[in-house]
Amino acid sequence: MSDPQPPAKPPRYKWPWVVLAAVILFVILAIIWMGFAVQKVRQERGFSPAARAR
Repeated sequence: MSDPQPPAKPPRYKWPWVVLAAVILFVILAIIWMGFAVQKVRQERGFSPAARAR
């Protein structure tokens, strides 16, 4: 009889981790970018005379 061999380990792929890191980086950069956009809109509304009249 032959010696029983342990089952082969499935390959460990690295690309899912790269995709996950890219998605997380995208979300973080989108949040930062939106923060700057909101700040710019607030500044523009603050200097508008029409906004003060309301």
